[in-house]
Amino acid sequence: MSDNQSFFSRWSQRKAEQQAEPIEESQTEASLSDEAIDTEELPPLTDEDMPDIESLDNDSNFEQFFSPGVSEELRNLALRKLFRLPEFNIRDGLNDYDDDFSKMPALTQEVVSKLRSWADEKIEEAEEGFKEGVSGETEEDPESTSDTTKVESHDFGDLDDSDDLGDADLEC
Repeated sequence: MSDNQSFFSRWSQRKAEQQAEPIEESQTEASLSDEAIDTEELPPLTDEDMPDIESLDNDSNFEQFFSPGVSEELRNLALRKLFRLPEFNIRDGLNDYDDDFSKMPALTQEVVSKLRSWADEKIEEAEEGFKEGVSGETEEDPESTSDTTKVESHDFGDLDDSDDLGDADLEC
């Protein structure tokens, strides 16, 4: 039992030491935050303190333009410059609506002539088929055409009129 007491006493002592260490760390963090407050007490930046807009690039710090002393006009110019940088300006190409479909390239004369000839051929084929269909009906015996085009009729009288789905199949 003495081993257990010594074990528990050592464990208790180690736990007390660990709890004491964070207090010391929090005191050092507090002193660091006091130093940070001293550096933040600088006067707010104004338009005269800001760098030239044309000199801004990817490595520039744009945070300074959000200082309360900076005018809205200069802040907007800096933001415009920021969003024109390639980091923010390049589209990923995955969006279907990124392309401008209102400016379609003109077709060449060769393509236009091929499309016209293809359309004319299809129109002629349709007209010939229509003429053959009309002239074929007048020449043939009406009984022979009814035999070839006769559709089987089914009697659906034995089916129940109730619908298992109800009105669910009517919803769009």
